[in-house]
Amino acid sequence: MTKQPRVATGASYSAVAQDEHARKAVQKALAKMPPCTVGSVLLFLTGAYAYHPQNAIKEAAKAAGTPMVFGCCAISLLTEQEWLLDVEGAVAMVFPQELSLQPLSILQQQGVSPELVLTLCTPNAATIAVNSTDLPQLGAITTDEYGHGPFSVWQNGRIIENEYCQTAFNGALRPSVIVSESVKKLSPIMQINRSNQHCLYEIGLAPACENLLSNVLHAEPDDLFGLLCAVSEDNTIESIEQGHYKLHHLISVDKENQTVRLSGNAKAGKFMFWATRDASLAQQSMSNRLQAAKLRMDGSPQFALMFPNIGQGPEFFGGVDKDLLAFQQTFPNTPLIGFYGNGEISPGYKLAALIRHYSTVVSVFSQPS
Repeated sequence: MTKQPRVATGASYSAVAQDEHARKAVQKALAKMPPCTVGSVLLFLTGAYAYHPQNAIKEAAKAAGTPMVFGCCAISLLTEQEWLLDVEGAVAMVFPQELSLQPLSILQQQGVSPELVLTLCTPNAATIAVNSTDLPQLGAITTDEYGHGPFSVWQNGRIIENEYCQTAFNGALRPSVIVSESVKKLSPIMQINRSNQHCLYEIGLAPACENLLSNVLHAEPDDLFGLLCAVSEDNTIESIEQGHYKLHHLISVDKENQTVRLSGNAKAGKFMFWATRDASLAQQSMSNRLQAAKLRMDGSPQFALMFPNIGQGPEFFGGVDKDLLAFQQTFPNTPLIGFYGNGEISPGYKLAALIRHYSTVVSVFSQPS
């Protein structure tokens, strides 16, 4: 006889947004669990709810019997069984009292310092959120079809005006964090010597165009579609080495004037490298890191959170979300919830939290035997 999970997920969706989807998602999760006192609910809604999510949140709270509902809206959602694209609805993860989510502020008042903080935020609040605590963080930035909003984030069943939510689990759970990137470096890290807003003139000791073409095997400018320039967020090489950078797309290459134009600003003095995205690299990275996490895990997995970039979903992998598939193969029957976001948050090599680009971040929570 299959043992019922202590934590479970549910999903409900259709062609149009309906408040009852939130209730049905919670009810489907509860049907998989043994009878218990519900401690909290993690609820994600699709983008059509962002204008007025409160009624759907209330439906989830009533179904669970608790006001402790946390979450946000996002363009696409996922559970361990499926991903929701081009539909409107809800996914929910229900926690019993002993494994419940708590607001970080409450835990800190109690003198608790959690191993990992779950951070959910809008694009406007992302920088504030990751700098608001020195504790390690994992989470994502919400997005919609156009990246313009509206965006909604909620905590304790209420919309958060400062647009970010930070919560954590109790000390009985041990998180294992996995970060899989699809960014493939094509050059060493170099310094920008001369630039003007979006235009690069000189990198290292060479004109920008010459530098670019020498690092991508002398490709012609017409072959450079999809290339990226990773630019450090400050003027230290340590920053970019630990993954603290912004990605800009190449807009144009001028061989006559030896310049390269980017989609974003790149100031002189900052460090950079040329890059591209590689689905095979991302797939292998996720499989390897999930297996490594499984080997080092203390106890059995209880549930997991997954936040892929919106650009690293099924379309990136040719119609199948291979990150989710790798999770299903490594941790079969483990409840999982998440959404496709506009940026991913995870601990850095040195920093407590980084905003990542074109990656998938996962945390598998286990309970020691």
